[in-house]
Amino acid sequence: MKFSISLNEFQSVIARALPAIPPKSTLPILEHFHCTVSTGKLTLVATDQELTISASTDINGGDDGSILIPARKLNEIIKALGSEGSIDISVNANFSLSLNTPFGKYSMNGMSADEFPNMPHFPEGVTVNFKQDDIQLIANKTSFAVSKDEYRPAMTGVLFQFRTTEVRTAATDSYRLSRVIIKNDAGDFPADLDLIIPSRTIDLLKKVDSDVMVSVTKTHAQFIFSNATIVTRVIDERFPPYENVIPVDNDKNISINPKDMLSAVKRVSIFTSDTSHQVRLKVENNTLTISGADDDTGSKASETVICDYTGDTFEIGFNYVYIIEALQHLLTDDTQAEVTLSCSTPTRAALIKPTGNDATLLMLVMPVRL
Repeated sequence: MKFSISLNEFQSVIARALPAIPPKSTLPILEHFHCTVSTGKLTLVATDQELTISASTDINGGDDGSILIPARKLNEIIKALGSEGSIDISVNANFSLSLNTPFGKYSMNGMSADEFPNMPHFPEGVTVNFKQDDIQLIANKTSFAVSKDEYRPAMTGVLFQFRTTEVRTAATDSYRLSRVIIKNDAGDFPADLDLIIPSRTIDLLKKVDSDVMVSVTKTHAQFIFSNATIVTRVIDERFPPYENVIPVDNDKNISINPKDMLSAVKRVSIFTSDTSHQVRLKVENNTLTISGADDDTGSKASETVICDYTGDTFEIGFNYVYIIEALQHLLTDDTQAEVTLSCSTPTRAALIKPTGNDATLLMLVMPVRL
């Protein structure tokens, strides 16, 4: 096996496959890239047996063949060589690799490609097509809200609910929730399909550079786009009935500029307790007052922001981290003028969403006791 490739392109294909390499594995075979050259194409495959990534790129010429290459060592040397120029790689006897550049020669030991696990196949998988913007919207607006609690595995992923003309996606850690709805005018989504995709995979979808074809079986999901394929195990658990906690009768609606509110909360948060992270929101007469204090240090802060509100005076408390992250993920572009914060009582969930009738994005945040 032999091939030549530009360092810049090699770095790109390595970066796409590397997230599936485990930090440390009891199976040394999994710490390697499965490297294949076939008919002018280089393909790297990496897996930790939960997540598998295949990344490809075109090359000029080369001798076909396959070998396992130590992934992290390859990544380190290719990054250290910079992005200018090219590199020649050849496989010698006993799976020894030679890496040659105009200014240096390097060698490392590989392994036989025959020992590498096979990628899962999808002979009868349900197939769904996503536009690039839609899959990136789902990935960017949901993954931040997943739970880190390994004892609640269902909540460590993002729920996809396909319903013919739309897909509803949701993530929650029980303190906050993010929901994204993507409409499908063609009406060719599955009629009743629910699956939970691990957040690790969702994070990878933020960087897709083309439309995505998704195939699903009972145990795996496959995402195919441009020059890469991601295969992941789905989370075989029951997602909590999140619809039940989304209030439909919140009667206190505060319309506000999200950038103004975000900036104010960030400044006030500096003066709050490191343990409670609590900020207090008080709204009256078209004015939202955001305040916080730390009794241990005696520090406190208060800011007012103009808003649109015509109800009775109302106070509610939140963990500022959840408010900041909700506002940050509601800001889709610089032209967004307003969001609406909807509340009912100081102990019931609050909703934050873009002002208007667009139901695409919805954030839910649980309050803290004042």
